[in-house]
Amino acid sequence: MKRFTSTFPAFARSVSEKQEHAPIGRLRRQKHGASFRGLRRSFVTGACLAVAGAHVFAARPQYGGTLRVETQTIVRTLDPVAAANDAAASASRHRLLPLVFETLVAVDPAGGLQPLLALSWDGDARGARWRFRLRSGVVLHDGNVLEPWQVATALRASGNAWTVATDGDVIVIEPSHPQPALPWELADDRHAVVVRRSPTELIGTGPFRIERLDAGRLSLRAHDGYWSGRPFVDAVRVEMGRSFATQLTDLELGRADLVEVQPADARRLAQRGLQVGSSQPLDLFVLVFEARRATPSSAAIRHVLATALDRTTMCAVLLQGRAEPAEALLPAWISGYASAFVAPGAARPSRSVVTAVPAEQRALTLRVDPSDPMARSIAERIAVDAREAGLTVTVQAPTGLAPLPDLRLVRVKLEATSPDRALTRAMAGLGSRAIALATTAPPLDADASLDAVLRLERAVLESSVVVPVLRVPELYGLGERVEAWDGRASSPTGAWNLANLWIRTAAPDARVRR
Repeated sequence: MKRFTSTFPAFARSVSEKQEHAPIGRLRRQKHGASFRGLRRSFVTGACLAVAGAHVFAARPQYGGTLRVETQTIVRTLDPVAAANDAAASASRHRLLPLVFETLVAVDPAGGLQPLLALSWDGDARGARWRFRLRSGVVLHDGNVLEPWQVATALRASGNAWTVATDGDVIVIEPSHPQPALPWELADDRHAVVVRRSPTELIGTGPFRIERLDAGRLSLRAHDGYWSGRPFVDAVRVEMGRSFATQLTDLELGRADLVEVQPADARRLAQRGLQVGSSQPLDLFVLVFEARRATPSSAAIRHVLATALDRTTMCAVLLQGRAEPAEALLPAWISGYASAFVAPGAARPSRSVVTAVPAEQRALTLRVDPSDPMARSIAERIAVDAREAGLTVTVQAPTGLAPLPDLRLVRVKLEATSPDRALTRAMAGLGSRAIALATTAPPLDADASLDAVLRLERAVLESSVVVPVLRVPELYGLGERVEAWDGRASSPTGAWNLANLWIRTAAPDARVRR
Protein backbone atom coordinates (compact mmCIF):
# COMPACT_ATOMS: atom_id res chain seq x y z
CA MET A 1 0.00 0.00 0.00
CA LYS A 2 1.22 3.48 -0.74
CA ARG A 3 2.39 5.27 2.36
CA PHE A 4 0.72 8.62 2.91
CA THR A 5 2.47 11.50 4.62
CA SER A 6 0.72 13.09 7.57
CA THR A 7 0.24 16.85 7.70
CA PHE A 8 1.75 16.60 11.17
CA PRO A 9 5.42 16.27 10.20
CA ALA A 10 6.55 15.37 13.72
CA PHE A 11 4.38 12.26 13.50
CA ALA A 12 5.19 11.36 9.90
CA ARG A 13 8.95 11.47 10.23
CA SER A 14 10.97 9.30 12.56
CA VAL A 15 10.49 10.65 16.04
CA SER A 16 13.71 9.02 17.19
CA GLU A 17 15.59 11.70 15.31
CA LYS A 18 16.69 14.56 17.54
CA GLN A 19 14.32 17.52 17.17
CA GLU A 20 15.57 21.03 17.78
CA HIS A 21 12.82 23.63 17.73
CA ALA A 22 12.67 27.33 17.14
CA PRO A 23 10.58 29.53 19.45
CA ILE A 24 6.81 29.43 18.96
CA GLY A 25 5.94 31.32 15.79
CA ARG A 26 4.32 34.47 17.05
CA LEU A 27 5.60 37.83 18.26
CA ARG A 28 6.27 37.91 21.99
CA ARG A 29 5.65 41.04 24.01
CA GLN A 30 8.54 40.51 26.42
CA LYS A 31 11.11 37.75 26.30
CA HIS A 32 14.54 37.45 27.89
CA GLY A 33 14.48 41.13 28.87
CA ALA A 34 13.30 42.52 25.51
CA SER A 35 10.84 45.38 25.99
CA PHE A 36 7.61 45.87 24.10
CA ARG A 37 9.02 49.11 22.71
CA GLY A 38 11.94 47.21 21.18
CA LEU A 39 9.63 44.67 19.60
CA ARG A 40 7.48 47.42 18.15
CA ARG A 41 10.57 49.14 16.76
CA SER A 42 11.77 45.93 15.07
CA PHE A 43 8.32 45.37 13.58
CA VAL A 44 8.27 48.86 12.08
CA THR A 45 11.79 48.48 10.76
CA GLY A 46 10.78 45.36 8.83
CA ALA A 47 7.85 47.19 7.21
CA CYS A 48 7.64 50.33 5.15
CA LEU A 49 8.60 53.02 7.67
CA ALA A 50 6.94 55.92 5.91
CA VAL A 51 3.53 54.21 5.82
CA ALA A 52 3.44 51.79 8.72
CA GLY A 53 4.90 53.85 11.55
CA ALA A 54 1.80 55.84 12.44
CA HIS A 55 -0.48 52.84 12.02
CA VAL A 56 1.54 50.64 14.35
CA PHE A 57 1.52 53.35 17.00
CA ALA A 58 -2.26 53.81 16.68
CA ALA A 59 -2.91 50.08 16.93
CA ARG A 60 -0.46 49.50 19.79
CA PRO A 61 -1.90 47.06 22.33
CA GLN A 62 -2.85 48.42 25.72
CA TYR A 63 -2.36 46.79 29.10
CA GLY A 64 -5.05 46.58 31.76
CA GLY A 65 -8.71 45.79 32.22
CA THR A 66 -10.77 42.66 32.79
CA LEU A 67 -11.77 40.38 29.93
CA ARG A 68 -15.35 39.14 30.39
CA VAL A 69 -15.92 35.62 29.03
CA GLU A 70 -19.10 33.52 29.04
CA THR A 71 -19.54 29.79 28.45
CA GLN A 72 -22.44 27.37 28.48
CA THR A 73 -20.69 24.54 30.35
CA ILE A 74 -19.78 24.71 34.04
CA VAL A 75 -16.23 23.60 34.85
CA ARG A 76 -15.87 22.54 38.48
CA THR A 77 -12.12 21.87 38.62
CA LEU A 78 -9.03 22.78 36.62
CA ASP A 79 -6.95 19.94 38.00
CA PRO A 80 -5.50 18.30 34.85
CA VAL A 81 -5.62 14.78 36.33
CA ALA A 82 -9.27 15.06 37.42
CA ALA A 83 -11.83 13.46 35.12
CA ALA A 84 -14.35 15.74 33.42
CA ASN A 85 -18.05 15.10 34.04
CA ASP A 86 -18.95 14.80 30.35
CA ALA A 87 -17.75 15.63 26.85
CA ALA A 88 -18.90 19.25 27.07
CA ALA A 89 -17.02 19.82 30.33
CA SER A 90 -13.95 18.15 28.84
CA ALA A 91 -14.04 20.51 25.86
CA SER A 92 -14.37 23.57 28.10
CA ARG A 93 -11.47 22.41 30.26
CA HIS A 94 -9.36 22.01 27.10
CA ARG A 95 -9.91 25.71 26.38
CA LEU A 96 -9.17 26.87 29.93
CA LEU A 97 -6.39 24.60 31.20
CA PRO A 98 -3.59 25.95 28.94
CA LEU A 99 -4.24 29.41 30.36
CA VAL A 100 -3.04 28.21 33.78
CA PHE A 101 -1.00 25.02 33.34
CA GLU A 102 1.49 24.19 30.58
CA THR A 103 2.80 20.95 29.10
CA LEU A 104 6.33 20.20 27.96
CA VAL A 105 5.25 20.36 24.31
CA ALA A 106 2.13 21.52 22.49
CA VAL A 107 0.41 20.80 19.20
CA ASP A 108 1.49 23.31 16.58
CA PRO A 109 -1.53 24.66 14.64
CA ALA A 110 0.68 24.66 11.54
CA GLY A 111 1.48 20.97 11.98
CA GLY A 112 3.60 18.83 14.25
CA LEU A 113 4.65 19.76 17.78
CA GLN A 114 6.14 22.93 19.18
CA PRO A 115 8.15 23.55 22.36
CA LEU A 116 6.52 24.87 25.50
CA LEU A 117 8.20 24.14 28.84
CA ALA A 118 10.68 21.92 26.98
CA LEU A 119 12.98 23.67 24.53
CA SER A 120 14.03 20.48 22.72
CA TRP A 121 13.76 16.72 23.01
CA ASP A 122 15.24 13.53 21.60
CA GLY A 123 14.66 9.80 21.98
CA ASP A 124 16.48 6.59 21.20
CA ALA A 125 15.74 4.49 18.12
CA ARG A 126 13.05 2.42 19.87
CA GLY A 127 11.38 5.21 21.80
CA ALA A 128 12.31 3.53 25.10
CA ARG A 129 14.14 6.52 26.58
CA TRP A 130 13.36 10.19 26.05
CA ARG A 131 15.16 13.35 27.13
CA PHE A 132 13.44 16.77 27.36
CA ARG A 133 15.59 19.83 28.00
CA LEU A 134 13.66 22.35 30.08
CA ARG A 135 13.31 26.04 29.38
CA SER A 136 15.36 27.96 31.94
CA GLY A 137 14.03 30.68 34.23
CA VAL A 138 10.35 29.68 34.11
CA VAL A 139 8.56 31.35 37.04
CA LEU A 140 5.69 29.69 38.88
CA HIS A 141 2.58 31.61 39.85
CA ASP A 142 3.87 31.91 43.43
CA GLY A 143 7.03 33.69 42.24
CA ASN A 144 9.44 30.76 42.62
CA VAL A 145 11.46 29.36 39.73
CA LEU A 146 10.25 26.03 38.36
CA GLU A 147 12.68 23.25 39.30
CA PRO A 148 13.26 20.07 37.24
CA TRP A 149 12.33 17.84 40.19
CA GLN A 150 8.90 19.55 40.31
CA VAL A 151 8.33 18.75 36.64
CA ALA A 152 9.31 15.11 37.26
CA THR A 153 6.94 14.89 40.24
CA ALA A 154 4.06 16.31 38.18
CA LEU A 155 4.64 13.82 35.35
CA ARG A 156 4.73 10.88 37.78
CA ALA A 157 1.31 11.97 39.09
CA SER A 158 -0.28 12.22 35.64
CA GLY A 159 -1.34 8.58 35.53
CA ASN A 160 1.21 6.76 33.37
CA ALA A 161 3.56 3.90 34.22
CA TRP A 162 6.62 5.94 33.39
CA THR A 163 9.97 6.14 35.11
CA VAL A 164 10.72 9.85 35.33
CA ALA A 165 14.07 11.21 36.51
CA THR A 166 16.13 14.38 36.21
CA ASP A 167 19.60 14.98 34.78
CA GLY A 168 20.42 18.62 35.44
CA ASP A 169 17.89 20.64 33.43
CA VAL A 170 16.83 17.54 31.48
CA ILE A 171 13.77 15.38 32.22
CA VAL A 172 14.42 11.71 31.41
CA ILE A 173 11.36 9.55 30.72
CA GLU A 174 11.45 5.79 30.29
CA PRO A 175 7.97 4.43 29.48
CA SER A 176 6.96 0.91 30.53
CA HIS A 177 7.09 -0.07 26.86
CA PRO A 178 8.73 1.71 23.90
CA GLN A 179 6.70 4.74 22.76
CA PRO A 180 8.09 6.19 19.52
CA ALA A 181 5.51 9.01 19.65
CA LEU A 182 5.64 9.79 23.36
CA PRO A 183 5.97 13.57 22.73
CA TRP A 184 2.44 13.49 21.28
CA GLU A 185 1.22 11.91 24.50
CA LEU A 186 2.90 14.65 26.52
CA ALA A 187 0.99 17.31 24.59
CA ASP A 188 -2.22 16.10 26.29
CA ASP A 189 -3.61 18.46 28.95
CA ARG A 190 -3.53 15.78 31.64
CA HIS A 191 0.28 15.85 31.48
CA ALA A 192 0.42 19.56 32.29
CA VAL A 193 2.95 20.55 34.93
CA VAL A 194 1.22 21.26 38.25
CA VAL A 195 2.98 22.02 41.53
CA ARG A 196 0.70 20.91 44.37
CA ARG A 197 1.19 22.98 47.52
CA SER A 198 -1.88 21.28 49.01
CA PRO A 199 -4.80 19.19 47.69
CA THR A 200 -6.61 22.41 46.74
CA GLU A 201 -3.71 24.79 45.96
CA LEU A 202 -2.51 24.14 42.40
CA ILE A 203 0.38 26.22 41.07
CA GLY A 204 1.14 26.47 37.35
CA THR A 205 3.34 28.38 34.91
CA GLY A 206 0.75 29.63 32.38
CA PRO A 207 -0.06 33.24 31.48
CA PHE A 208 -2.80 33.38 34.13
CA ARG A 209 -3.12 32.13 37.71
CA ILE A 210 -6.29 30.96 39.42
CA GLU A 211 -7.68 33.61 41.73
CA ARG A 212 -11.01 31.93 42.47
CA LEU A 213 -13.12 29.07 41.17
CA ASP A 214 -16.60 28.52 42.56
CA ALA A 215 -20.00 27.50 41.25
CA GLY A 216 -20.47 29.15 37.90
CA ARG A 217 -17.53 31.58 37.96
CA LEU A 218 -13.79 31.43 37.34
CA SER A 219 -11.52 34.39 38.09
CA LEU A 220 -8.01 34.48 36.64
CA ARG A 221 -5.25 37.03 37.28
CA ALA A 222 -2.39 37.87 34.88
CA HIS A 223 0.92 36.17 35.69
CA ASP A 224 3.41 39.04 35.73
CA GLY A 225 6.41 36.70 35.56
CA TYR A 226 5.20 34.63 32.63
CA TRP A 227 8.20 33.46 30.58
CA SER A 228 6.63 34.48 27.25
CA GLY A 229 5.51 37.93 28.37
CA ARG A 230 2.79 39.23 30.66
CA PRO A 231 -0.75 39.06 29.23
CA PHE A 232 -2.21 42.38 28.16
CA VAL A 233 -5.33 42.16 30.33
CA ASP A 234 -5.04 42.26 34.12
CA ALA A 235 -7.74 39.67 34.72
CA VAL A 236 -10.19 37.26 33.09
CA ARG A 237 -13.66 36.63 34.50
CA VAL A 238 -15.43 33.55 33.14
CA GLU A 239 -19.19 33.30 33.76
CA MET A 240 -20.32 29.71 33.24
CA GLY A 241 -23.73 28.09 32.79
CA ARG A 242 -24.91 30.79 30.36
CA SER A 243 -27.19 29.73 27.51
CA PHE A 244 -26.22 30.54 23.92
CA ALA A 245 -29.07 33.05 23.67
CA THR A 246 -27.97 34.82 26.85
CA GLN A 247 -24.36 34.94 25.70
CA LEU A 248 -25.35 36.44 22.36
CA THR A 249 -27.46 39.12 24.05
CA ASP A 250 -24.70 39.99 26.51
CA LEU A 251 -22.19 40.34 23.68
CA GLU A 252 -24.44 42.62 21.64
CA LEU A 253 -25.23 44.79 24.68
CA GLY A 254 -21.59 45.09 25.65
CA ARG A 255 -21.88 43.03 28.84
CA ALA A 256 -19.45 40.35 27.58
CA ASP A 257 -16.24 40.41 25.52
CA LEU A 258 -15.95 36.79 24.34
CA VAL A 259 -18.80 34.29 24.04
CA GLU A 260 -19.56 30.98 22.37
CA VAL A 261 -21.47 31.32 19.11
CA GLN A 262 -23.61 28.96 17.08
CA PRO A 263 -23.11 28.90 13.27
CA ALA A 264 -26.61 30.27 12.70
CA ASP A 265 -25.67 33.41 14.71
CA ALA A 266 -22.29 34.08 13.10
CA ARG A 267 -23.75 36.04 10.18
CA ARG A 268 -25.82 38.16 12.55
CA LEU A 269 -22.71 39.17 14.46
CA ALA A 270 -20.77 39.88 11.27
CA GLN A 271 -23.58 42.14 10.03
CA ARG A 272 -23.32 44.12 13.27
CA GLY A 273 -19.60 44.59 12.79
CA LEU A 274 -18.54 42.16 15.51
CA GLN A 275 -15.69 39.71 15.01
CA VAL A 276 -16.16 35.93 14.92
CA GLY A 277 -13.23 33.66 15.78
CA SER A 278 -13.00 30.04 14.71
CA SER A 279 -11.08 26.85 15.42
CA GLN A 280 -10.54 24.06 12.93
CA PRO A 281 -13.73 21.97 12.42
CA LEU A 282 -13.48 19.92 15.62
CA ASP A 283 -17.09 18.82 16.23
CA LEU A 284 -17.93 15.76 14.12
CA PHE A 285 -21.58 14.76 13.59
CA VAL A 286 -22.05 11.06 12.82
CA LEU A 287 -25.08 8.84 12.16
CA VAL A 288 -24.87 5.57 14.09
CA PHE A 289 -27.34 2.74 13.40
CA GLU A 290 -28.63 0.68 16.30
CA ALA A 291 -28.21 -3.11 16.47
CA ARG A 292 -31.55 -4.01 14.87
CA ARG A 293 -30.67 -1.85 11.86
CA ALA A 294 -27.00 -2.88 11.71
CA THR A 295 -27.73 -6.34 10.28
CA PRO A 296 -26.90 -7.44 6.72
CA SER A 297 -30.62 -7.37 5.84
CA SER A 298 -30.69 -3.60 6.48
CA ALA A 299 -27.54 -2.87 4.48
CA ALA A 300 -29.51 -1.49 1.51
CA ILE A 301 -31.39 1.03 3.68
CA ARG A 302 -28.17 2.17 5.36
CA HIS A 303 -26.54 2.66 1.97
CA VAL A 304 -29.54 4.61 0.65
CA LEU A 305 -29.46 7.01 3.60
CA ALA A 306 -25.67 7.41 3.48
CA THR A 307 -25.75 8.37 -0.21
CA ALA A 308 -28.87 10.56 0.13
CA LEU A 309 -27.20 13.12 2.42
CA ASP A 310 -26.64 16.48 0.74
CA ARG A 311 -23.74 17.47 2.97
CA THR A 312 -22.73 20.46 0.84
CA THR A 313 -26.13 22.12 1.17
CA MET A 314 -26.24 21.42 4.90
CA CYS A 315 -22.93 23.22 5.34
CA ALA A 316 -23.64 26.10 2.97
CA VAL A 317 -27.26 26.86 3.86
CA LEU A 318 -28.17 25.31 7.20
CA LEU A 319 -24.85 26.22 8.87
CA GLN A 320 -24.17 29.31 6.73
CA GLY A 321 -20.81 28.13 5.46
CA ARG A 322 -19.46 27.52 8.97
CA ALA A 323 -19.01 23.76 8.50
CA GLU A 324 -17.45 21.25 6.13
CA PRO A 325 -18.82 17.98 4.67
CA ALA A 326 -17.48 14.82 6.33
CA GLU A 327 -17.29 11.55 4.45
CA ALA A 328 -14.57 10.24 6.76
CA LEU A 329 -14.08 10.40 10.50
CA LEU A 330 -10.73 12.20 10.43
CA PRO A 331 -10.22 15.43 8.47
CA ALA A 332 -7.26 15.59 6.12
CA TRP A 333 -5.45 18.15 8.29
CA ILE A 334 -5.14 15.45 10.98
CA SER A 335 -4.87 12.25 8.93
CA GLY A 336 -2.86 13.52 5.98
CA TYR A 337 -5.00 11.57 3.49
CA ALA A 338 -8.13 12.65 1.62
CA SER A 339 -11.52 11.22 2.50
CA ALA A 340 -11.68 9.62 -0.96
CA PHE A 341 -9.10 7.08 0.23
CA VAL A 342 -11.43 6.09 3.10
CA ALA A 343 -14.90 6.29 1.58
CA PRO A 344 -14.84 6.36 -2.25
CA GLY A 345 -17.90 8.07 -3.69
CA ALA A 346 -20.78 5.66 -4.35
CA ALA A 347 -23.79 6.15 -6.60
CA ARG A 348 -27.20 6.48 -4.97
CA PRO A 349 -29.36 3.37 -5.50
CA SER A 350 -32.19 3.75 -7.99
CA ARG A 351 -35.74 4.43 -6.84
CA SER A 352 -36.74 0.89 -7.79
CA VAL A 353 -34.17 -0.53 -5.37
CA VAL A 354 -35.65 1.58 -2.56
CA THR A 355 -39.27 0.70 -3.32
CA ALA A 356 -38.37 -2.99 -3.38
CA VAL A 357 -37.65 -2.76 0.36
CA PRO A 358 -40.75 -3.38 2.54
CA ALA A 359 -42.45 -0.13 3.62
CA GLU A 360 -41.95 -0.80 7.33
CA GLN A 361 -38.19 -1.02 6.79
CA ARG A 362 -38.13 2.33 4.97
CA ALA A 363 -39.40 4.13 8.10
CA LEU A 364 -36.63 5.15 10.52
CA THR A 365 -36.56 6.93 13.87
CA LEU A 366 -33.57 9.22 14.39
CA ARG A 367 -32.73 10.21 17.96
CA VAL A 368 -30.87 13.42 18.83
CA ASP A 369 -29.73 15.01 22.06
CA PRO A 370 -32.62 17.30 23.17
CA SER A 371 -30.12 19.77 24.65
CA ASP A 372 -28.29 20.23 21.33
CA PRO A 373 -30.23 22.60 19.01
CA MET A 374 -27.62 22.30 16.25
CA ALA A 375 -27.98 18.52 16.22
CA ARG A 376 -31.76 18.90 15.98
CA SER A 377 -31.44 21.20 12.96
CA ILE A 378 -29.04 18.82 11.23
CA ALA A 379 -31.34 15.86 11.95
CA GLU A 380 -34.32 17.65 10.45
CA ARG A 381 -32.32 18.35 7.28
CA ILE A 382 -31.30 14.67 7.15
CA ALA A 383 -35.01 13.80 7.27
CA VAL A 384 -35.63 16.02 4.22
CA ASP A 385 -32.83 14.38 2.23
CA ALA A 386 -34.07 10.93 3.25
CA ARG A 387 -37.61 11.71 2.07
CA GLU A 388 -36.30 12.66 -1.37
CA ALA A 389 -34.62 9.23 -1.54
CA GLY A 390 -37.85 7.40 -0.63
CA LEU A 391 -37.24 6.96 3.11
CA THR A 392 -39.23 8.31 6.04
CA VAL A 393 -37.14 9.59 8.95
CA THR A 394 -38.83 10.80 12.13
CA VAL A 395 -36.65 12.95 14.43
CA GLN A 396 -36.90 12.02 18.09
CA ALA A 397 -35.55 14.31 20.84
CA PRO A 398 -36.88 12.72 24.03
CA THR A 399 -36.50 14.23 27.49
CA GLY A 400 -37.69 11.01 29.13
CA LEU A 401 -38.56 7.47 28.14
CA ALA A 402 -39.16 6.95 24.43
CA PRO A 403 -39.37 4.08 21.93
CA LEU A 404 -36.04 2.66 20.82
CA PRO A 405 -34.67 4.54 17.79
CA ASP A 406 -33.26 3.03 14.61
CA LEU A 407 -30.26 5.33 14.55
CA ARG A 408 -28.72 8.22 16.46
CA LEU A 409 -26.99 11.46 15.52
CA VAL A 410 -23.85 11.57 17.65
CA ARG A 411 -21.61 14.57 18.24
CA VAL A 412 -17.93 13.66 18.69
CA LYS A 413 -15.15 16.05 19.68
CA LEU A 414 -12.08 15.57 17.50
CA GLU A 415 -8.66 16.12 19.02
CA ALA A 416 -5.73 17.79 17.28
CA THR A 417 -3.18 15.06 17.84
CA SER A 418 -1.44 12.30 15.90
CA PRO A 419 -3.70 10.33 13.49
CA ASP A 420 -3.67 7.10 15.53
CA ARG A 421 -4.66 8.90 18.73
CA ALA A 422 -7.26 11.04 16.96
CA LEU A 423 -8.98 8.01 15.42
CA THR A 424 -8.87 5.98 18.65
CA ARG A 425 -10.45 8.83 20.62
CA ALA A 426 -13.07 9.54 17.95
CA MET A 427 -14.08 5.87 18.01
CA ALA A 428 -14.28 6.01 21.80
CA GLY A 429 -16.65 8.96 21.42
CA LEU A 430 -18.92 6.84 19.22
CA GLY A 431 -18.99 4.10 21.86
CA SER A 432 -17.64 0.57 21.92
CA ARG A 433 -21.07 -0.88 21.08
CA ALA A 434 -21.33 1.14 17.86
CA ILE A 435 -17.81 0.19 16.80
CA ALA A 436 -18.48 -3.49 17.50
CA LEU A 437 -21.54 -3.32 15.23
CA ALA A 438 -19.58 -1.55 12.48
CA THR A 439 -16.49 -3.77 12.31
CA THR A 440 -14.70 -6.74 13.81
CA ALA A 441 -11.28 -5.22 13.05
CA PRO A 442 -8.99 -5.04 16.09
CA PRO A 443 -8.21 -1.66 17.68
CA LEU A 444 -5.05 0.20 16.84
CA ASP A 445 -1.83 -0.60 18.60
CA ALA A 446 -0.08 2.20 20.43
CA ASP A 447 1.79 4.46 17.99
CA ALA A 448 0.21 2.68 15.00
CA SER A 449 1.39 3.52 11.49
CA LEU A 450 -0.60 5.73 9.14
CA ASP A 451 -1.38 2.70 6.96
CA ALA A 452 -2.97 0.99 9.98
CA VAL A 453 -5.02 4.10 10.73
CA LEU A 454 -6.32 4.21 7.17
CA ARG A 455 -7.22 0.50 7.17
CA LEU A 456 -9.15 0.74 10.44
CA GLU A 457 -11.07 3.85 9.37
CA ARG A 458 -12.08 2.08 6.15
CA ALA A 459 -13.22 -0.96 8.13
CA VAL A 460 -15.37 1.19 10.44
CA LEU A 461 -17.12 2.96 7.55
CA GLU A 462 -17.53 0.27 4.90
CA SER A 463 -20.75 -1.25 6.32
CA SER A 464 -22.46 2.19 6.67
CA VAL A 465 -23.34 1.43 10.28
CA VAL A 466 -21.31 4.54 11.07
CA VAL A 467 -21.95 7.42 8.62
CA PRO A 468 -20.03 10.73 9.00
CA VAL A 469 -22.14 13.76 8.13
CA LEU A 470 -20.27 17.03 8.70
CA ARG A 471 -17.75 18.83 10.91
CA VAL A 472 -18.30 22.16 12.65
CA PRO A 473 -15.68 24.48 14.16
CA GLU A 474 -15.89 26.08 17.58
CA LEU A 475 -17.00 29.67 17.03
CA TYR A 476 -16.50 32.68 19.29
CA GLY A 477 -17.92 36.17 19.16
CA LEU A 478 -15.69 39.09 20.18
CA GLY A 479 -17.01 42.36 21.60
CA GLU A 480 -16.31 45.80 20.13
CA ARG A 481 -13.61 46.71 22.63
CA VAL A 482 -11.48 43.56 22.12
CA GLU A 483 -8.47 43.26 19.83
CA ALA A 484 -6.07 40.35 19.25
CA TRP A 485 -2.31 40.89 19.08
CA ASP A 486 -1.78 38.17 16.46
CA GLY A 487 -5.24 38.35 14.89
CA ARG A 488 -6.69 35.24 16.58
CA ALA A 489 -8.79 34.84 19.72
CA SER A 490 -8.69 31.06 19.54
CA SER A 491 -6.20 28.54 18.24
CA PRO A 492 -7.09 26.23 15.33
CA THR A 493 -6.83 23.42 17.90
CA GLY A 494 -9.59 24.99 20.02
CA ALA A 495 -7.47 26.49 22.81
CA TRP A 496 -8.11 30.13 23.76
CA ASN A 497 -5.43 32.74 23.10
CA LEU A 498 -6.60 35.04 25.90
CA ALA A 499 -3.05 36.17 26.68
CA ASN A 500 -3.01 37.77 23.21
CA LEU A 501 -6.21 39.76 23.67
CA TRP A 502 -6.22 43.36 24.78
CA ILE A 503 -9.00 45.79 25.63
CA ARG A 504 -9.19 48.98 23.63
CA THR A 505 -10.19 52.08 25.58
CA ALA A 506 -10.62 54.38 22.57
CA ALA A 507 -13.95 54.68 20.78
CA PRO A 508 -14.48 52.19 17.91
CA ASP A 509 -14.38 54.93 15.25
CA ALA A 510 -11.03 56.19 16.57
CA ARG A 511 -9.08 52.98 16.02
CA VAL A 512 -7.01 52.31 12.92
CA ARG A 513 -7.89 49.08 11.16
CA ARG A 514 -4.93 46.85 10.32
